[in-house]
Amino acid sequence: MDEKYNALTHIRSRPGMYIGSIDHSGFNELIYYLIQDFVKAETYEIVFSLKENNRLIIECVTHENSSFVLDAINNINHYNNEHFYLSIAGIIALADTLTIEINDVPILHSKKGVCEIVSQITDDVNKIKLDFTADKDIFKDLNLSYQHLNSLFRRFSFLNAKLKIKSIDASTDELQINIFHYPKGLSEIIDFELVKNFRYDSPFFKINFNKKTNFSYSLSLAFVGGWSLKPKIKVYANYKETILGGSLLDGILQGFKKFLKEEALKKNLNLNISNAKLKKHLLLYASVNGELSYLGSTRWKLGTPKVQSEIKEFIYQELKSYFTDKENTITDILDVLQDQ
Repeated sequence: MDEKYNALTHIRSRPGMYIGSIDHSGFNELIYYLIQDFVKAETYEIVFSLKENNRLIIECVTHENSSFVLDAINNINHYNNEHFYLSIAGIIALADTLTIEINDVPILHSKKGVCEIVSQITDDVNKIKLDFTADKDIFKDLNLSYQHLNSLFRRFSFLNAKLKIKSIDASTDELQINIFHYPKGLSEIIDFELVKNFRYDSPFFKINFNKKTNFSYSLSLAFVGGWSLKPKIKVYANYKETILGGSLLDGILQGFKKFLKEEALKKNLNLNISNAKLKKHLLLYASVNGELSYLGSTRWKLGTPKVQSEIKEFIYQELKSYFTDKENTITDILDVLQDQ
Protein backbone atom coordinates (compact mmCIF):
# COMPACT_ATOMS: atom_id res chain seq x y z
CA MET A 1 0.00 0.00 0.00
CA ASP A 2 1.27 3.50 -0.84
CA GLU A 3 2.58 5.00 2.39
CA LYS A 4 0.99 8.42 1.67
CA TYR A 5 -2.38 6.78 2.42
CA ASN A 6 -3.33 5.69 5.86
CA ALA A 7 -5.30 2.46 6.08
CA LEU A 8 -8.68 4.08 6.72
CA THR A 9 -8.31 6.46 3.77
CA HIS A 10 -7.27 3.61 1.54
CA ILE A 11 -10.22 1.42 2.56
CA ARG A 12 -12.69 4.29 2.01
CA SER A 13 -11.25 5.14 -1.40
CA ARG A 14 -11.13 1.53 -2.60
CA PRO A 15 -13.70 -0.46 -0.59
CA GLY A 16 -14.07 -3.09 -3.33
CA MET A 17 -10.47 -4.20 -2.72
CA TYR A 18 -11.36 -5.11 0.85
CA ILE A 19 -14.97 -6.26 0.90
CA GLY A 20 -15.62 -7.15 -2.75
CA SER A 21 -18.76 -5.11 -3.37
CA ILE A 22 -20.59 -2.16 -1.85
CA ASP A 23 -23.91 -3.91 -1.37
CA HIS A 24 -25.32 -6.33 1.20
CA SER A 25 -22.74 -8.97 0.26
CA GLY A 26 -19.93 -6.51 0.89
CA PHE A 27 -21.45 -5.48 4.22
CA ASN A 28 -21.69 -9.16 5.18
CA GLU A 29 -17.99 -9.42 4.35
CA LEU A 30 -17.26 -6.79 7.00
CA ILE A 31 -19.25 -8.80 9.54
CA TYR A 32 -17.55 -12.00 8.38
CA TYR A 33 -14.13 -10.54 9.22
CA LEU A 34 -15.38 -9.40 12.61
CA ILE A 35 -16.89 -12.75 13.63
CA GLN A 36 -13.71 -14.49 12.49
CA ASP A 37 -11.64 -12.21 14.73
CA PHE A 38 -13.99 -12.82 17.67
CA VAL A 39 -13.57 -16.58 17.17
CA LYS A 40 -9.78 -16.24 16.99
CA ALA A 41 -9.95 -14.34 20.28
CA GLU A 42 -12.02 -17.23 21.73
CA THR A 43 -15.08 -15.01 22.12
CA TYR A 44 -17.98 -17.26 21.23
CA GLU A 45 -21.13 -15.45 22.42
CA ILE A 46 -22.10 -12.42 20.31
CA VAL A 47 -25.31 -10.38 20.06
CA PHE A 48 -26.20 -8.52 16.84
CA SER A 49 -29.05 -5.98 17.00
CA LEU A 50 -30.31 -4.53 13.73
CA LYS A 51 -31.88 -1.07 14.05
CA GLU A 52 -33.43 1.35 11.57
CA ASN A 53 -31.39 3.10 8.87
CA ASN A 54 -28.71 0.41 8.51
CA ARG A 55 -27.56 0.70 12.12
CA LEU A 56 -26.08 -2.39 13.74
CA ILE A 57 -25.09 -2.86 17.38
CA ILE A 58 -22.69 -5.70 18.22
CA GLU A 59 -22.10 -6.73 21.82
CA CYS A 60 -20.24 -9.53 23.56
CA VAL A 61 -19.00 -10.51 26.98
CA THR A 62 -15.64 -12.21 26.80
CA HIS A 63 -14.88 -15.14 29.07
CA GLU A 64 -11.17 -14.67 28.55
CA ASN A 65 -9.30 -11.40 28.25
CA SER A 66 -9.86 -10.36 24.65
CA SER A 67 -7.77 -7.35 23.69
CA PHE A 68 -7.96 -7.64 19.90
CA VAL A 69 -10.20 -4.55 19.61
CA LEU A 70 -7.64 -2.49 21.52
CA ASP A 71 -4.84 -4.00 19.45
CA ALA A 72 -6.79 -3.14 16.30
CA ILE A 73 -7.23 0.48 17.35
CA ASN A 74 -3.59 0.87 18.36
CA ASN A 75 -2.42 -0.57 15.02
CA ILE A 76 -5.17 0.86 12.84
CA ASN A 77 -2.84 2.33 10.20
CA HIS A 78 -0.20 -0.39 10.21
CA TYR A 79 -1.62 -2.34 7.29
CA ASN A 80 1.39 -4.65 6.95
CA ASN A 81 1.59 -5.28 10.69
CA GLU A 82 0.72 -8.81 11.82
CA HIS A 83 -1.64 -7.26 14.38
CA PHE A 84 -3.64 -5.32 11.78
CA TYR A 85 -7.32 -6.26 12.01
CA LEU A 86 -9.24 -5.61 8.81
CA SER A 87 -12.51 -6.18 10.66
CA ILE A 88 -12.16 -3.13 12.93
CA ALA A 89 -10.40 -0.99 10.34
CA GLY A 90 -13.10 -1.76 7.77
CA ILE A 91 -15.93 -0.90 10.15
CA ILE A 92 -14.27 2.39 11.18
CA ALA A 93 -13.54 3.33 7.58
CA LEU A 94 -16.92 2.44 6.11
CA ALA A 95 -19.24 3.58 8.89
CA ASP A 96 -21.06 6.88 8.78
CA THR A 97 -20.84 6.99 12.56
CA LEU A 98 -19.28 4.53 15.00
CA THR A 99 -18.80 4.26 18.74
CA ILE A 100 -16.71 1.53 20.31
CA GLU A 101 -17.10 0.84 24.03
CA ILE A 102 -14.91 -1.36 26.18
CA ASN A 103 -16.19 -2.35 29.63
CA ASP A 104 -19.06 0.20 29.15
CA VAL A 105 -16.60 3.04 28.58
CA PRO A 106 -16.56 4.78 25.15
CA ILE A 107 -13.03 4.58 23.79
CA LEU A 108 -13.47 5.60 20.15
CA HIS A 109 -15.79 7.76 18.08
CA SER A 110 -15.54 8.04 14.34
CA LYS A 111 -17.37 9.68 11.46
CA LYS A 112 -16.75 8.73 7.86
CA GLY A 113 -13.36 7.22 8.63
CA VAL A 114 -12.09 10.05 10.82
CA CYS A 115 -11.69 8.62 14.30
CA GLU A 116 -10.89 9.99 17.72
CA ILE A 117 -9.71 7.97 20.70
CA VAL A 118 -11.62 9.45 23.63
CA SER A 119 -10.25 7.35 26.49
CA GLN A 120 -7.69 4.69 27.31
CA ILE A 121 -8.46 1.28 28.78
CA THR A 122 -5.86 -0.36 31.01
CA ASP A 123 -8.12 -2.99 32.63
CA ASP A 124 -8.78 -6.43 31.20
CA VAL A 125 -11.24 -6.33 28.33
CA ASN A 126 -14.39 -8.26 29.21
CA LYS A 127 -17.19 -6.32 27.45
CA ILE A 128 -17.13 -5.03 23.90
CA LYS A 129 -19.74 -2.97 22.09
CA LEU A 130 -19.71 -1.58 18.56
CA ASP A 131 -22.54 0.72 17.51
CA PHE A 132 -22.31 1.80 13.90
CA THR A 133 -24.29 2.88 10.88
CA ALA A 134 -23.18 2.01 7.35
CA ASP A 135 -22.07 5.03 5.32
CA LYS A 136 -24.65 5.83 2.66
CA ASP A 137 -22.00 7.62 0.61
CA ILE A 138 -20.35 4.22 0.12
CA PHE A 139 -23.23 1.73 0.49
CA LYS A 140 -25.52 3.85 -1.68
CA ASP A 141 -28.28 1.29 -2.23
CA LEU A 142 -27.88 -0.71 0.96
CA ASN A 143 -30.95 -1.71 2.93
CA LEU A 144 -29.79 -4.20 5.54
CA SER A 145 -31.79 -7.41 5.51
CA TYR A 146 -32.26 -9.30 8.76
CA GLN A 147 -32.66 -12.57 6.86
CA HIS A 148 -29.50 -11.95 4.82
CA LEU A 149 -27.50 -11.30 7.98
CA ASN A 150 -29.00 -14.41 9.59
CA SER A 151 -27.75 -16.59 6.73
CA LEU A 152 -24.21 -15.50 7.63
CA PHE A 153 -24.76 -16.09 11.36
CA ARG A 154 -26.25 -19.52 10.71
CA ARG A 155 -23.31 -20.60 8.56
CA PHE A 156 -20.71 -19.51 11.12
CA SER A 157 -22.60 -21.25 13.92
CA PHE A 158 -22.95 -24.53 12.03
CA LEU A 159 -19.24 -24.45 11.26
CA ASN A 160 -18.17 -23.70 14.83
CA ALA A 161 -19.96 -25.68 17.53
CA LYS A 162 -18.75 -23.30 20.27
CA LEU A 163 -20.23 -20.22 18.67
CA LYS A 164 -23.54 -18.80 19.89
CA ILE A 165 -24.98 -15.82 18.03
CA LYS A 166 -28.10 -14.00 19.16
CA SER A 167 -29.68 -12.02 16.35
CA ILE A 168 -32.27 -9.31 17.07
CA ASP A 169 -34.30 -7.40 14.50
CA ALA A 170 -35.46 -4.11 16.06
CA SER A 171 -35.66 -2.29 12.73
CA THR A 172 -39.44 -2.68 12.42
CA ASP A 173 -42.47 -2.76 14.70
CA GLU A 174 -42.27 -6.58 14.80
CA LEU A 175 -39.42 -7.57 17.08
CA GLN A 176 -37.69 -10.77 15.97
CA ILE A 177 -35.08 -12.76 17.85
CA ASN A 178 -33.11 -15.76 16.63
CA ILE A 179 -30.40 -17.74 18.39
CA PHE A 180 -27.91 -19.65 16.30
CA HIS A 181 -26.13 -22.31 18.32
CA TYR A 182 -25.46 -25.84 17.11
CA PRO A 183 -23.52 -27.84 19.74
CA LYS A 184 -23.26 -30.84 17.37
CA GLY A 185 -21.91 -28.63 14.58
CA LEU A 186 -22.10 -30.02 11.06
CA SER A 187 -23.81 -33.15 12.29
CA GLU A 188 -26.94 -31.07 12.93
CA ILE A 189 -27.02 -30.00 9.28
CA ILE A 190 -26.85 -33.62 8.15
CA ASP A 191 -29.63 -34.61 10.53
CA PHE A 192 -31.78 -31.75 9.25
CA GLU A 193 -31.13 -32.62 5.60
CA LEU A 194 -31.93 -36.28 6.18
CA VAL A 195 -35.26 -35.47 7.78
CA LYS A 196 -36.15 -32.86 5.17
CA ASN A 197 -35.03 -34.52 1.95
CA PHE A 198 -34.41 -38.21 2.55
CA ARG A 199 -37.31 -39.30 4.71
CA TYR A 200 -38.02 -42.32 2.47
CA ASP A 201 -34.40 -43.40 2.05
CA SER A 202 -32.62 -44.23 5.27
CA PRO A 203 -28.86 -43.72 5.15
CA PHE A 204 -26.62 -46.76 5.06
CA PHE A 205 -24.42 -44.97 7.57
CA LYS A 206 -23.48 -41.58 8.94
CA ILE A 207 -20.15 -40.50 10.42
CA ASN A 208 -18.96 -37.32 12.10
CA PHE A 209 -15.53 -36.32 13.24
CA ASN A 210 -13.28 -33.42 14.17
CA LYS A 211 -9.52 -33.54 13.74
CA LYS A 212 -6.78 -31.04 14.48
CA THR A 213 -3.28 -30.84 13.06
CA ASN A 214 -1.91 -27.52 11.79
CA PHE A 215 -5.43 -27.31 10.38
CA SER A 216 -8.79 -27.80 12.07
CA TYR A 217 -11.13 -30.24 10.30
CA SER A 218 -14.81 -30.88 10.84
CA LEU A 219 -16.82 -33.34 8.79
CA SER A 220 -20.23 -34.99 8.74
CA LEU A 221 -21.45 -37.27 5.96
CA ALA A 222 -24.12 -39.80 5.19
CA PHE A 223 -24.17 -42.41 2.43
CA VAL A 224 -27.73 -42.76 1.16
CA GLY A 225 -29.18 -45.27 -1.29
CA GLY A 226 -32.09 -44.77 -3.66
CA TRP A 227 -32.56 -43.36 -7.13
CA SER A 228 -34.56 -40.20 -6.53
CA LEU A 229 -31.95 -38.50 -4.40
CA LYS A 230 -30.28 -35.19 -5.01
CA PRO A 231 -26.85 -35.36 -3.41
CA LYS A 232 -25.66 -32.35 -1.45
CA ILE A 233 -22.01 -31.58 -0.97
CA LYS A 234 -20.77 -28.45 0.76
CA VAL A 235 -17.14 -27.78 1.63
CA TYR A 236 -15.84 -24.71 3.44
CA ALA A 237 -12.41 -23.22 4.02
CA ASN A 238 -12.08 -20.62 6.78
CA TYR A 239 -15.89 -20.33 6.93
CA LYS A 240 -16.29 -19.60 3.22
CA GLU A 241 -17.70 -22.09 0.75
CA THR A 242 -15.18 -23.37 -1.80
CA ILE A 243 -17.69 -23.68 -4.61
CA LEU A 244 -15.25 -25.46 -6.94
CA GLY A 245 -14.07 -27.87 -4.26
CA GLY A 246 -10.36 -28.57 -4.41
CA SER A 247 -8.07 -30.15 -1.83
CA LEU A 248 -10.61 -30.84 0.92
CA LEU A 249 -13.23 -32.48 -1.29
CA ASP A 250 -10.64 -34.35 -3.38
CA GLY A 251 -9.06 -35.82 -0.25
CA ILE A 252 -12.43 -36.93 1.16
CA LEU A 253 -13.36 -38.72 -2.07
CA GLN A 254 -9.92 -40.32 -2.34
CA GLY A 255 -10.09 -41.65 1.22
CA PHE A 256 -13.58 -43.00 0.59
CA LYS A 257 -12.53 -44.73 -2.63
CA LYS A 258 -9.39 -46.18 -1.07
CA PHE A 259 -11.48 -47.83 1.64
CA LEU A 260 -14.17 -49.12 -0.76
CA LYS A 261 -11.64 -50.54 -3.22
CA GLU A 262 -9.94 -52.41 -0.39
CA GLU A 263 -13.26 -53.91 0.68
CA ALA A 264 -14.13 -54.80 -2.91
CA LEU A 265 -10.83 -56.66 -3.32
CA LYS A 266 -11.57 -58.70 -0.19
CA LYS A 267 -14.74 -59.90 -1.91
CA ASN A 268 -13.02 -60.45 -5.29
CA LEU A 269 -15.07 -57.65 -6.85
CA ASN A 270 -13.73 -55.57 -9.71
CA LEU A 271 -15.27 -52.26 -8.73
CA ASN A 272 -14.63 -49.06 -10.67
CA ILE A 273 -15.66 -46.16 -8.47
CA SER A 274 -15.63 -42.74 -10.08
CA ASN A 275 -16.04 -39.51 -8.16
CA ALA A 276 -19.29 -38.86 -10.01
CA LYS A 277 -20.67 -42.26 -9.00
CA LEU A 278 -19.73 -41.79 -5.37
CA LYS A 279 -21.13 -38.25 -5.19
CA LYS A 280 -24.57 -39.51 -6.23
CA HIS A 281 -24.99 -41.03 -2.79
CA LEU A 282 -23.26 -38.56 -0.52
CA LEU A 283 -24.75 -36.01 1.77
CA LEU A 284 -21.60 -34.24 2.90
CA TYR A 285 -20.60 -31.13 4.82
CA ALA A 286 -16.94 -30.51 5.62
CA SER A 287 -14.80 -27.58 6.68
CA VAL A 288 -11.16 -26.78 7.29
CA ASN A 289 -9.61 -23.77 9.00
CA GLY A 290 -6.02 -22.59 9.09
CA GLU A 291 -3.35 -20.99 6.90
CA LEU A 292 -4.71 -22.11 3.54
CA SER A 293 -3.84 -21.43 -0.09
CA TYR A 294 -6.21 -21.32 -3.05
CA LEU A 295 -6.04 -22.04 -6.76
CA GLY A 296 -6.46 -18.93 -8.90
CA SER A 297 -7.39 -15.48 -7.70
CA THR A 298 -10.56 -16.52 -5.87
CA ARG A 299 -11.28 -18.64 -2.80
CA TRP A 300 -13.61 -20.86 -4.79
CA LYS A 301 -11.15 -23.76 -5.01
CA LEU A 302 -8.87 -24.84 -2.20
CA GLY A 303 -5.31 -25.63 -3.26
CA THR A 304 -3.54 -26.89 -0.14
CA PRO A 305 -1.97 -30.34 -0.84
CA LYS A 306 -1.37 -31.05 2.86
CA VAL A 307 -5.11 -30.79 3.50
CA GLN A 308 -5.79 -33.28 0.72
CA SER A 309 -3.35 -35.89 2.03
CA GLU A 310 -4.43 -35.50 5.66
CA ILE A 311 -8.16 -35.69 5.09
CA LYS A 312 -7.72 -38.67 2.77
CA GLU A 313 -6.04 -40.61 5.58
CA PHE A 314 -8.53 -39.40 8.20
CA ILE A 315 -11.49 -40.56 6.10
CA TYR A 316 -9.87 -43.89 5.33
CA GLN A 317 -9.11 -44.62 8.99
CA GLU A 318 -12.55 -43.43 10.19
CA LEU A 319 -14.30 -45.72 7.70
CA LYS A 320 -12.12 -48.69 8.66
CA SER A 321 -12.94 -48.15 12.32
CA TYR A 322 -16.65 -47.58 11.74
CA PHE A 323 -17.13 -50.71 9.60
CA THR A 324 -15.09 -53.08 11.77
CA ASP A 325 -18.21 -55.09 12.66
CA LYS A 326 -20.62 -53.99 9.90
CA GLU A 327 -19.92 -56.45 7.12
CA ASN A 328 -23.51 -56.54 5.85
CA THR A 329 -23.63 -52.77 5.43
CA ILE A 330 -20.40 -52.80 3.42
CA THR A 331 -21.87 -55.47 1.15
CA ASP A 332 -25.00 -53.36 0.60
CA ILE A 333 -22.94 -50.28 -0.28
CA LEU A 334 -20.79 -52.20 -2.74
CA ASP A 335 -23.92 -53.65 -4.33
CA VAL A 336 -25.36 -50.15 -4.80
CA LEU A 337 -22.16 -48.88 -6.43
CA GLN A 338 -21.72 -52.00 -8.56
CA ASP A 339 -25.23 -51.77 -9.98
CA GLN A 340 -24.59 -48.40 -11.59
